[in-house]
Amino acid sequence: MSVDPTPQATVTGYADRPVTKAPNWHGLVALDVLFNNLTTGLFLVAALGELVASTSFRELARVAYPIALLLLIADLVCLVLDLGDPSRFHHMLRVWKPSSPMSLGTWCLTAFALPLTALTAMSFLPDGGVRVEWLRRVTIIVGLLPALGAAVYKGVLFSTTAQPGWSSARWLGGYLINSAFVLGAAELLFLAIVMGQPRAVAVLRPALMLLLLLNLVALGLLLADLRAPLSRTHSPRVLAIIGALVVLAGVLLPLWLLALGAPLHMAGAVLFILLGAVVVRSEIVRLPHLLGAASRSG
Repeated sequence: MSVDPTPQATVTGYADRPVTKAPNWHGLVALDVLFNNLTTGLFLVAALGELVASTSFRELARVAYPIALLLLIADLVCLVLDLGDPSRFHHMLRVWKPSSPMSLGTWCLTAFALPLTALTAMSFLPDGGVRVEWLRRVTIIVGLLPALGAAVYKGVLFSTTAQPGWSSARWLGGYLINSAFVLGAAELLFLAIVMGQPRAVAVLRPALMLLLLLNLVALGLLLADLRAPLSRTHSPRVLAIIGALVVLAGVLLPLWLLALGAPLHMAGAVLFILLGAVVVRSEIVRLPHLLGAASRSG
């Protein structure tokens, strides 16, 4: 009987564990992603509405831009507070590296803030002549591209990291840009209801319903990306609860409420859309931590 002299390799230590450490990102980052989509989405929908149908959206946009600026400030506060050293936030502006999602996103936020601030200031001024109106429209157009960049960069940033879960979320950027438009249309619809703007409501209600259907597709693609990581971190019962909140409460129920068409129903739809958005972002941010805990316990 012969014995194989070759030593057998044994797996010890960290060989079967994730090689990355989950970042110290928690609730503030989830709020950062939410506020980012709320401010960029509100600006984009209001700006496009004003450019395409100025008569229906002009007064609504004058209120929307200051709100979008407040949401942007809230987003920047969350972003700065979550840095390891908040006092050094301005160092991100010392580098211009378009190939880096973080660098590009920081500059997009900065570029977006300038036209948004200018439009907010114009909202408090009386209507001017042709030149002022021309300047306003140019400012709106200038703000569109950086707003789009600011809305999409966080999804790209997350999905290009080596973090377990995030690295699988290839559709996160697509979901977030669509979600920004959904949230923006929902915010503007709520404002139109409160301000008594029936012409804007008549445009925004079907537009929001279409965006929700597109959001359902983007959400399905994102969940397909995250199917394996989520199955490791949640029991089937918990996954069913999360799915009910995100799909039923966040998409299908708002669609039904919007179809009913009453102001109270539409306001309820906006609330459920916001709830679904909060759940998705919270679960995305928590995923690397949950996977790390599952790996340690396994």
